[in-house]
Amino acid sequence: MSYTRREARHYDERNYIGDAKALIKGLDKVQRYELYEIVCTKLRESSHGEKREKELNAVKSVLEKDKSLDQSKLNRVRRGRSEMSKDARSRDGQTTVNRKKV
Repeated sequence: MSYTRREARHYDERNYIGDAKALIKGLDKVQRYELYEIVCTKLRESSHGEKREKELNAVKSVLEKDKSLDQSKLNRVRRGRSEMSKDARSRDGQTTVNRKKV
């Protein structure tokens, strides 16, 4: 089958899911969580091309389907920090009460 240059540019026969599975095969859990965080931040940016977006979405979907990873932790990474934790200060966590010394 022959393609013109313009058609060949849009024709993509690459197996993105297979490439993503091969990419994460040698990673441990911590590295997979870090990779998922990187992928989510890169997907929020809109300055990449169509192929790059397909690659990122493939890695994201493979990591989301991984049974060894905690889904609630992945949701936290995907959603980001809550408003309360973004506005937190160091003194907000102080639990000891200052009492008068006798």
